[in-house]
Amino acid sequence: MEGSSLKYSAHCVFDLKACSRSDVLEELLELMPLNGNSRKLIHGALEMREQAGPTTISPGISIPHCRSILVDDLTVVVGRSTAGVPWPEERVKVMILFISPVKPDGPHEHLAFISHVASRIKKSAEAVLNASSAESLLELLGMEPVLGGVDEP
Repeated sequence: MEGSSLKYSAHCVFDLKACSRSDVLEELLELMPLNGNSRKLIHGALEMREQAGPTTISPGISIPHCRSILVDDLTVVVGRSTAGVPWPEERVKVMILFISPVKPDGPHEHLAFISHVASRIKKSAEAVLNASSAESLLELLGMEPVLGGVDEP
């Protein structure tokens, strides 16, 4: 990312196939560098986090997240659903899933990322919801695609 003003990298699925929150989490987790057992554990942690309180931060936008010892670095996947997905009652079209590592600077990194995303959404939530491509969605969120990490329809 040298020479770039973008601070974060992410995979992006621009046309999610899943129709439920649980299935969306599963579809997004497929893009993370995790083995099957780790994926299942993180999926469970994300479901528990969502049951404690949905992570919808703006109408139509959610940021499911957790901290985990199963990742070494902040890992981000952005998904978009044209139809929207119940989260739980409200329909969400953009999901920014991230897992931050459990390490001494982990809480700071976790909160810094939430702050980054929140400021981008506050600035242009409507544009985020109506992005015309995965690249433009990531750009609006202040992210760049992980090499090979954009899934266009």
